[in-house]
Amino acid sequence: MASHAEFLRSFADRLGLGGHDIGGICLGATVALEYASRFGERVSRLVLHTPIYSPRTLRAAFKRQVGAFTAGPIFWGVDRLRRNRLVSDLYKRFLIEGPGVDPYDAQVNFDNQHRADGRAARQWLRDGITRDYVGFLSSWRKPALVVVAADDRIVDVGAIRNLRRLMPQAEIRVIESAGHGWTPTLIAAQVEAITGFLKT
Repeated sequence: MASHAEFLRSFADRLGLGGHDIGGICLGATVALEYASRFGERVSRLVLHTPIYSPRTLRAAFKRQVGAFTAGPIFWGVDRLRRNRLVSDLYKRFLIEGPGVDPYDAQVNFDNQHRADGRAARQWLRDGITRDYVGFLSSWRKPALVVVAADDRIVDVGAIRNLRRLMPQAEIRVIESAGHGWTPTLIAAQVEAITGFLKT
């Protein structure tokens, strides 16, 4: 997370950005939180989609999956299997995303997964699910949008709803009839939520 945040800082500097918005989805939201917690003076607004903002945000079943799949020798088998489209699709359908994922988005996700360095992805995942930004979020008073799907299998949606206690100014949008996967319902609802927030 620290490396990603530093990279984004350098990228923003290279672009000559002044104050700017930052956002991310799932582990990308954790990167956005790391960036904002380090360089908050640069950030105008936060957009967090399915944020893993604390280890307590994760569902127990997903924590067990991560623990097993990133452990020693098991990881190397998982790393090989993630490059098999059928295995990848079955895992995502039954354990992560559910049915109805848009075929184009599924292909983009698989292509990215195939290109990713397994060891780097493993470390990013391990790091991302252990960071705790509760203290940071309780001090954040700038605009924020938090989006989550009601049937998400990775995060505890109740914990996301309760972010309003930490961030009373935040807009919390729960997208009904959607899970973690990129279904047409989720895509349309998140585009509406994010564009509406950014227009204000």
